[in-house]
Amino acid sequence: MSGKLILMGGLAIAFGATSYYAGNEYLDTQTQARLSAIESNRSSEPQMEMKTIVVASTQMKFGESVEASMLKEVPWPAAHRPKGSFSSTKELTGDDVRRILTTIQPGEPVLASKLSGKGSRGGLAGIIAEGMRAVTIPVNMVDGVGGFIQPGDRVDIIFTRENRKTETPSASIIMANVKVLTVDQKANQRSETAKVAKSVTLETDINGAQRLALARTMGSLSLLLRSTGDAQSSMTSEITGTDLNGKPTVKSEEPATGGLLSFLQDDKKKKTKTITVINKLDAEETQVRIEEPKKDASN
Repeated sequence: MSGKLILMGGLAIAFGATSYYAGNEYLDTQTQARLSAIESNRSSEPQMEMKTIVVASTQMKFGESVEASMLKEVPWPAAHRPKGSFSSTKELTGDDVRRILTTIQPGEPVLASKLSGKGSRGGLAGIIAEGMRAVTIPVNMVDGVGGFIQPGDRVDIIFTRENRKTETPSASIIMANVKVLTVDQKANQRSETAKVAKSVTLETDINGAQRLALARTMGSLSLLLRSTGDAQSSMTSEITGTDLNGKPTVKSEEPATGGLLSFLQDDKKKKTKTITVINKLDAEETQVRIEEPKKDASN
């Protein structure tokens, strides 16, 4: 009886070992087949095309000239290549000097929109946009937002004056979304700590420079710091001292025209009328500005 048990046990062990090895062999075969299929599918898929672009190897600060040590070439997916990027550092170095218009962080693609044109001069003249002018205005801690304005920021400009007739102070925004070029003659962007500036240089067109020069002689100027990317218009109606007591103000259907504020806000909707001037035998038409007649105070 014991011999039969031993024989049956041996046969069971033999069958078990055979099944184990056969199962492993089958699984190995299936695994290899699956891996081969995956590899075949992978090789048949189109490979992502890569292109070389130039990125910043170190922080490139506002106003500095572009140097080879600031740049490096890296592979970039061709389908997602940024517009205005460069494919070689040689395009940005050499005899033609380029200036940095916006601070570029390490690893960030260097774009044409963030650099000045070739051959730009050093200093402030090299960072002024074509057709624009630089004008400097004095500021203090209050006017300069407590020293937190930095080169490259965007600001609105408030003009404050006192009406000589009514002796009532008033304030209005005369320019909006103006770019700050320098703070205290420094064009480097993003200092670590706030510093109270004595002057701020702004980028504007010729008309804006004239308005700022006139406003400085007629009242005081203050700056409003805009959030990054805010391009909305912020031109509002004039605020007077009587508006500060909380009383409701009545707005006219049409804004007032003429006067100093009209010029500072660049009001181009002036009332004109065409008249005919006869000079001997020649007749000539011309346009003259019409002023509203003053109402008699006795009526």
